[in-house]
Amino acid sequence: MKHRFSWAKVMWMILVLTLPAVIIHHFFEKIIACPSCYLFEEGGDGLKNYFTLDYYVKHDSGWHFSGMNYPYGEHIIYTDNQPILAMTLRWVDQHIVDMDGHVIGTMNMLLLISIYLACLITYVLLRRWEMGRWWALGAALCITFLSPQLWRLHGHYALGYVFFIPLMILLLDFLVRSKKRRWVWAICLGLLTVMTSLTHMYFLFFSSFVIASFTFFWWVYNRKEKALIRQMLPLLLGALILPGLFLVGLRKWTDPIQDRPTEPYGLENHTIEFESTFFSFIPPFDKTWSTVLKYEKPINERAAYVGIIGFLLLPGALLFLLRRSGQSPMDHHLKIFLWVAVITWGMAAGLIYQNGFKFLWEAVPVLKQFRGMGRFGIPFYYLYTLVCAYLLWHAYKRIHEKDLGPTGTYLLGCIFLVWGFEAWCNLKAISAPVFHPNETLNASKEDYVPLLKNAGYTPDDFQAILQLPIVVIGNENMGVTRGFWTLREATHASTETGIPMIGYAMSRTSIAQGMDLLELISTPYTPKHRASHFNDKPILLLCEEEFVLPGERQWIDQATKIGMYKSITLYAISASKFKKAAPSEINDTTLVYSSREKFFNGFEDQLCDTVMSGQGALPITSSETLIWSYTDTASVPRTWKISFWSHVDNRKGATPVSRVRETDPSGIVTYNQGRYRDHIEWAEAYQDWIQVSFPLTTLGAGYTYELFIDNAGPVIDNLLIYQEGDTCLQVYPDMLLYNNLPIPKTE
Repeated sequence: MKHRFSWAKVMWMILVLTLPAVIIHHFFEKIIACPSCYLFEEGGDGLKNYFTLDYYVKHDSGWHFSGMNYPYGEHIIYTDNQPILAMTLRWVDQHIVDMDGHVIGTMNMLLLISIYLACLITYVLLRRWEMGRWWALGAALCITFLSPQLWRLHGHYALGYVFFIPLMILLLDFLVRSKKRRWVWAICLGLLTVMTSLTHMYFLFFSSFVIASFTFFWWVYNRKEKALIRQMLPLLLGALILPGLFLVGLRKWTDPIQDRPTEPYGLENHTIEFESTFFSFIPPFDKTWSTVLKYEKPINERAAYVGIIGFLLLPGALLFLLRRSGQSPMDHHLKIFLWVAVITWGMAAGLIYQNGFKFLWEAVPVLKQFRGMGRFGIPFYYLYTLVCAYLLWHAYKRIHEKDLGPTGTYLLGCIFLVWGFEAWCNLKAISAPVFHPNETLNASKEDYVPLLKNAGYTPDDFQAILQLPIVVIGNENMGVTRGFWTLREATHASTETGIPMIGYAMSRTSIAQGMDLLELISTPYTPKHRASHFNDKPILLLCEEEFVLPGERQWIDQATKIGMYKSITLYAISASKFKKAAPSEINDTTLVYSSREKFFNGFEDQLCDTVMSGQGALPITSSETLIWSYTDTASVPRTWKISFWSHVDNRKGATPVSRVRETDPSGIVTYNQGRYRDHIEWAEAYQDWIQVSFPLTTLGAGYTYELFIDNAGPVIDNLLIYQEGDTCLQVYPDMLLYNNLPIPKTE
């Protein structure tokens, strides 16, 4: 039977294909006109994620990224530079066209194209679910443009490809509802999992969990269909298991690092809540949080907002889920997706982890790498709102069957207006701040290269850039963020010159490599392991001198000034200066020091297999462990310096979270403040030990002071508390501790 040509169908397809493009063009017109001229985010993670992709395409190949963490570099999976995109653009750069100046624009356009594709894919899916074409198009636009995933455009670009999850749901739908060649859809689903996971590994976790949940509920609803189960289960399980095995094997085969953090921070922190799912954080509706809830609005990691319509439809969705009678085949099918939405929400809220399943994370430690469980709000959002769109259409049909067609049309139209208005507000809020002029990662060489040339240098004269204040982000169990905002200019200089950076901001980076970077700005009396891998070329210091520490100043004082760009000063320093420890004349016979009151505990009575010096150290096995207590009976206030060393490894050996409690003579607590994860006062690094140091003023008059460690896992050694201006020396067979700084003994 021949299909008659229909202009109406042609015009409808043109509308479906052009309307999403027109809306996207309206909000992102500047970027579409000049894709490389703007950055969605000009600092922090956003700038870093642009830089890692851009540097790889220009300078690297395979699985290795060399732009940060010089001279080691990093596996590209841990750089957030979207491996599948990075490798593709690198191939294009090598074999088709020079990509210099076009990498940023390419990624910007791919992110916008993904929004467009999400609209079309969602429309196709809703039409497969037997919805009217007008409602399918309207709902597809609302679901896509209201998506909380769009907020990832503000920095987490690899998580911002909006069509990935709708396409996965569509392929699942094809797989279980097609009558022929189901194996084709299973292969497509597996390939999609691989492709999305090589964009960002969280998509492997999303896909695996959604497919596993879908498989379970599909089996529950079809368990009486034995023949169907025998046919479908191998396909579903194959699409679930084979991509995971391939990706895990690929990472292990290509990654030589053995000491990546196994206990990343945030597993119990970045979760969604009922409020962040059903109460709007989008301007102007975000006043709900500050006015009604009296809370700060949620960060992106905790957002899964489904819209006012999604909130109002919650009772109906639950009723639909629990209703047993009168089910059509499509109801039967949609219930499976809704159950998957429920279980996915439980995952995103941390309910599965907290309620009896922690053992699974201990049994399969790789699960801990996916610490942001709130990100499961992304697949939940699509699963839930897609079913909501179906329920609304189903309700409209029921109304229409009762000869109340105009009423049903009016109600559906009002719902679309409310839903569409929220989606419009969401798209407006997302697009408003993304037009940052690309002054940092553009193709010009007008800022740092001329500065070097005017001083008689070329970029090829240097082996690496050392940014000061230093930045060491990504080791999880330790790190230094003071230089995070100066990193903007380090990436600027690296982009212009092609010189790699010694500092880094990446994910799950080697603990040992982080420690030997911190060694560079620690005590000058100990060897610098990282420097042993430097070649003979000088190091380019990129300094924001207003914020440098004394340990960073030591290198500036030995360097030759090149010039200034804005607040940044450039210096050249010989690599040989990093390769030799400074000689020390301090020893246990020549040093004279004060005899004023002081406290030292090397924990020699606590035998431990992990020690910095001596034979003992204190393992912190429970939170709120008291390591020092003192009642000050002096008549005047005194200022002290507290310092101690903590072992850092890739398991439980995290930087300690310390807290000081002050109690007056009557027993009233007058001060009880901790130095939490983002406020750790790091001071020094030595091998695999890190020193925490901070001042304390005691009031005398019988006040009591207590020092606690609030996180289990650290091993503490060499606690020293001494009065300001004093000099303290502890003697060990292999080292001296001069004011708690290690000086290796020499023969």
